[in-house]
Parts: sequence; C-alpha cells; structure tokens
Amino acid sequence: MTHIFVEGDPRLEAGDSVFGVKDSLIKTFETHDANEPTPDGRSLDDSWASTRFDVVLAPEDV
Repeated sequence: MTHIFVEGDPRLEAGDSVFGVKDSLIKTFETHDANEPTPDGRSLDDSWASTRFDVVLAPEDV
C-alpha cells in the first residue's frame, strides 16, 4: 500500500488501471477551519483536512 484515496473523488469513478483501489483504502476526510489547531497544536493560515488510517502489521508466522 502506497497511499489512501479520498472518498468522493471523481477520479475513483473513472476506473482503477492497476487494481490498487480497495474499499478499505478509501477514506472520508474531515475539513477543519483555519482557526482550529492541528492535532500537534499548530495554527495554520488556511483550512486543513484530517482522516484516520490505522496500519496493522500481521505477525511474522501468518
């Protein structure tokens, strides 16, 4: 896995030429106002977006 995809992106409807778009890789991004601090406490001059994506590694013996 090299990246995740934004839910609702019209390019997802165009087709997946390398078969890498799995439902589990499509995420909803929440938009935040510029005056809302980022998770690490920074202030930004523009709006920003966040999502949650957990990477879980399989045990070695699987």
